Amino acid sequence: MNRVCWWPVDRLSRILESDERNAVLGDFSESKMDYGHALVEILGLIIRRQTALWKSWRPWLALLGLVAPFGLLLSLVSRWWAEGGAIYSCIYLDNWTGWYLASPGARRDLAETIGRFLTDYSVLVGWSWTIGFVIGSLSRRTIWVNGAVFYLLVFAGTLGSTTSAQNPMNDGIFSLAFYSLVFPFLLRVLLVILPSLWGMQKGMRLAAPNPFKTLLWAVSILVLTVLAHRSLEEAVIFSHWQREGPPSLSLTSLRYAEWLLPLLMIWPTGYMLAAASWQRARSKSTSG
Repeated sequence: MNRVCWWPVDRLSRILESDERNAVLGDFSESKMDYGHALVEILGLIIRRQTALWKSWRPWLALLGLVAPFGLLLSLVSRWWAEGGAIYSCIYLDNWTGWYLASPGARRDLAETIGRFLTDYSVLVGWSWTIGFVIGSLSRRTIWVNGAVFYLLVFAGTLGSTTSAQNPMNDGIFSLAFYSLVFPFLLRVLLVILPSLWGMQKGMRLAAPNPFKTLLWAVSILVLTVLAHRSLEEAVIFSHWQREGPPSLSLTSLRYAEWLLPLLMIWPTGYMLAAASWQRARSKSTSG
């Protein structure tokens, strides 16, 4: 029972630097402090440390320049691509017939559909990893706050909204729990959450990525973004929030800025490339 009660204290202490964590836990042990007071003490210490860290510009840049806009964007994009995937999965998997392979036209449509979704889902993984890397690189010890806000936005960013895919023609598809709940959840976890977590871990550990690998990564993300730019724009344009009656707030006003969306999605990759180039130039000047 005592070990169970001390578990939250132990987990929270991991937010602190290792030396400070060991000192704090040692003090708790020596003073024989009960777990209730220890929990209050460590929460207060964490709040003071986090408050001090937010005096720097880096976590604010991560929050305002990455977490807020990209958390919402990835929420919209993953929801739209999950709905598209649900519709085509129902068409091809739930209603499979040999005619899809027997007809040249149907084979072409099937190949184009598979290629489009592979491109979309691949770039979603790439965006998520890159955004996670930059968040981790800028946040460092404030990752607990920025990471929590980011994932909250990824899952909750589309609450209260709908898309043009949710119309009477597709009611039969989205009436199924798998396509309306399970599939979107799995897509966000597999294509957004896990890659971004991996990126955050890499970003927190590396001062700067390898320049050559970063260049290859940047080119790959750029090519995939160009190929998927239309689907990206649709995810934003065809999403809207509504209260009672017709839509009260629509993102269709962003049509004039369609060309900005691809640029927005690749700016974290540009940051990685700039950081890698700066680090390489710094190393050369130091060695020279």
